[in-house]
Amino acid sequence: MKKKAFVCLVLFVFLPLVAMAQEVIKIGVLAPLDLPVGKGLKNGVEMAAEEINASGGIMGKKVELIIADDKMKPVIGAYEYTRLATQEKVAAVLGTFASEVALAVVDQVPKCKIPFIGGTATPEVTEKVKQNYDLLKYVFKVFHNGYEIADFSSEWLIREMVKKRGLKRFALIVENANWARPVAAKWEKELKDAGALIPVIKYFDNNTKDFKPMFAKIAEAKCEMTCIITALTDASPLIMQWADSKGTLLGGVSGSFTTAWKTTDGKALSMISLSFPGIFGVNTKDKSFSSKYLEKYKTLPEYTSIYVYDALYLLKHAVERAKSVEPDAIVDAMEKTDYTGIMGRWVFDKASHHSKFGPGFRQFMIMQWQPNEKACVIYPDEHKTCEMILPPWSKGSEK
Repeated sequence: MKKKAFVCLVLFVFLPLVAMAQEVIKIGVLAPLDLPVGKGLKNGVEMAAEEINASGGIMGKKVELIIADDKMKPVIGAYEYTRLATQEKVAAVLGTFASEVALAVVDQVPKCKIPFIGGTATPEVTEKVKQNYDLLKYVFKVFHNGYEIADFSSEWLIREMVKKRGLKRFALIVENANWARPVAAKWEKELKDAGALIPVIKYFDNNTKDFKPMFAKIAEAKCEMTCIITALTDASPLIMQWADSKGTLLGGVSGSFTTAWKTTDGKALSMISLSFPGIFGVNTKDKSFSSKYLEKYKTLPEYTSIYVYDALYLLKHAVERAKSVEPDAIVDAMEKTDYTGIMGRWVFDKASHHSKFGPGFRQFMIMQWQPNEKACVIYPDEHKTCEMILPPWSKGSEK
């Protein structure tokens, strides 16, 4: 009798604890927390989690985020993914930013078999999935890739700078990173095919702080536009030294564009960069996101904020359609995704798990910093909110 009473007491105490544990869905997040893009990842996923929990969670269960700092180091990212998967028992891992970190994580996926819904620009991730589907079917990429950036930005350069404005001499300043090389190669080919000259091409390492010799060489070569490709490094020193040198028109792809005005005390005036829906807000849905983010964090979203925000909602809808957090069930549901988020419409290619890009799906835009801390869209025409201006020291610029 006493034994029965003891068993009942144990069950009375233990079963409610099990039920409480089941009320939570753990989700891991990888981010380089010392960098603006990493802080943006953390902010974006936390904002999505708060919204989801406030509306009833996922299948009625609260989302619990476990955020790990990958320090933008491949070995740490790989270790943290494994720890989140095996020790923290998360249902999925979101995040990352650097291509090298994401690729290191992908190498661990076959051992852990926990869905990795990651962010990185390198096409290698989804190419690996396509080549090794059975092992890597748990990997999905909710990020642009270098080819998409290359195609969109090249089209803009040729159409707007070469053909419309008649520019003929360009300089390329490129971050020495996996994601950046296909963009630089595309620019070089397309510009030359269009009859333009590229007298200066410079690659720089992440720790570069002095860009003055590059700008001196660009001036000496009489270039008409300096095209930059940078994301892993803070471009503030480059932008300030460009402004101090009264350089030629500066534009391209810069991960620092969002914060460039503040970090350079307005020296980013006339700087141009490829940008993303949700950062500044140009339509009803992404204006709402941008405004809420700005009010909550007192800063504009990083593009990583938007990707990971959408990623958590994609996971929520997949789990709810699957009615399960079992990895294979999540994979099956993710492959059938058709969801419109802040970045646009998300549909995954079944073979590679790369999200479709182009009209009707995800899209980019080209933006420029203009007077009074105004960032506006200058391309494509259907999203344009202002006309492009020249640097204030340039001949023919509006003072």
